[in-house]
This record gives sequence, structure tokens and C-alpha cells, in this order.
Amino acid sequence: MPTSILIDTDPGIDDAVALAFASRLTALRLVAITTVHGNTDVDRATRNARLVASRAGITVPIVAGAAAPLVREPQPARETHGPEGLGYVIPSLAAEHEGDGAAEEIIAQVRGGHRLALCCLGPLTNLASAIAFAPDIADLLGTVYVMGGTIAVPGTQTPTSEFNWWSDPEAADFVLHARLDLRLVPLDVTRRIAVPASAIHLLERAGETDEDAKFWADALRFYADFHSAHEHFEGCIVNDALAVALAADPSLAGWEEMRLDVSLAEGERRGAVSRSVIGGRVWVATSVRAREVLALIERTLFAKWLPQGALASGADDAERWLASATAARAGTA
Repeated sequence: MPTSILIDTDPGIDDAVALAFASRLTALRLVAITTVHGNTDVDRATRNARLVASRAGITVPIVAGAAAPLVREPQPARETHGPEGLGYVIPSLAAEHEGDGAAEEIIAQVRGGHRLALCCLGPLTNLASAIAFAPDIADLLGTVYVMGGTIAVPGTQTPTSEFNWWSDPEAADFVLHARLDLRLVPLDVTRRIAVPASAIHLLERAGETDEDAKFWADALRFYADFHSAHEHFEGCIVNDALAVALAADPSLAGWEEMRLDVSLAEGERRGAVSRSVIGGRVWVATSVRAREVLALIERTLFAKWLPQGALASGADDAERWLASATAARAGTA
């Protein structure tokens, strides 16, 4: 029987991949999508989620959520995801403001669904708000998969912080200590899930005659251009797709139970994760079968345009790049 799941997201290029990917995994039954500030403003995130849904044949409710962190100002990652949040894709519809209904939607779905799983791909503002409003849902929830944080590899926002947890560390701290069945999918594993530049070039070629291929090529090419210019990696990392893959099949990762805290400080340590004897208890993905994950993404999402094995080299490329980046950070610590 498939796992019923709600995805909370801030599309975002890799979020777009994750949403379409989730809709095609038979192990998952998507019941709703909620949106949140993060990679872009929440109005664009909601518009983008609906755009991806229309292309992927997703018909579940899509509900707009928090426009800002719990106590801080939003700071969208437009340099990473583009002015509209989807790279070189320019949506034909303008983003429109909608009221924040995400916490209420999460509460309703959890109360109405037996052991509903959550997959959180952006800042944790919506989930923290939902639990604050309705503490009983913490006991009703199934497993909560969270893409966020970093344990031992360089951060994406600061040398020690990943963007989602940097964006709203107060929400991450609240969720960590909410006594959930929490599975954390940090940068240590997500940064091993890379679409190689060669595959993006093939999508570009297919996009000359196929609008769906062009959509993915335009999104991923922007992401790859960012990675090349700022991180010296040829290709792009689709972090959020891994959280979805693990929600469908947790055995694709190795897991270690840890007690973690998140820093609420300003500066470089904002959003940084540390081990603590009084921290929240969480299962952390510490290893991943990256080639298998990429093969799953390839055959469920891109097989129409890519030959078998087109994504395989991304695992080796990312492994080498991540090892070099981690060693470099250790050398400057």
C-alpha cells in the first residue's frame, strides 16, 4: 500500500523536480501540497507549484503558506533559482497573493489521514506553526522527512549552514524538539544527487521539439550555470529529490540516530547543526546509494528524453566534488 504524503515546499528548481518525481512514484500517494517562503517568495512558490502540477498531472490541493519566517525577514535565494524561482523558465501567469492556509491544511490532513507522512523541502515555518496551533498532531503524524541542515560537509548559505535551516532556524529548532518521528536528509547526502551537464544538454536538444523537455532544460540549465559559477561544479544538485526518494524507500540511505540542536545565533553559525545531549532526537541520513537514486529519477521523470544511464555519472562527479569541497573547508577551519 502506498504511503500517503503531504509535501511542504518552496519551488525552487530542485523542488520542482521533487514534486514531479513524487507524483510518479507508486510507493507514494500525494494528498496535498503546501507552499512556503524560501527559494522564492511564497506567492511565486505557490504559482510555481501549480505550474509543475499542471505539467505532471498532479490534481491534489495546493495551499499557500507562510510568507516569512517565524521571527525573521524572508530572504529569497533568487541568485540560485532565478527571479521567478524556476531558473530560465518564465511562467506565463503572474504570481498572485493568497492567504496563509498551510498550517490549517497540514492539521486537517493529519487529523483526517492515518499516520500521514510529511516531506518538508523548504524552511519549516508551516510545520512549526501547525504543531504550535494543534499540538495533538505531533502524536498523529507518521514519519516526517526533512531536507535540511548539514552535519559534516560545507553549507550552502554559510560555511556551516544549509539554506532552509538558515532561513528559519527558530522553526527548525521547534520541529527538532517536537518529539516527531523525524528523518533528517542533510546536505551530507543530498549533495551527492547530481544531474550531470551532459544530461542537461540532451534535455536541451529534446526541448527543441518537446515543451516538457524544454521546461526541465530551462530550469536545470540555470541551476547548472549557478553551480558552475559559484561552486565550480559542472551539473546541478537536486537536493530535494532525495528526500522524496527516501520517503518512498528509506532503505536507499543509511541512518544514524542523533540528538541535534540548531543555532539561533546571527552570523556564520545561524542555522548550523550541532550534536547535543539535550538536543532533539532524530534519525539522520548519513550515507546514500546515489547511483540507485539517480537511476530512479531518470526512469520515472526523464526516461522519455534521456538514454538509460544518462544520470549515472552525476553520482561520481558529485562524490569527487563534495570530497574536495569538504577537505578544503577542513583545511581552513
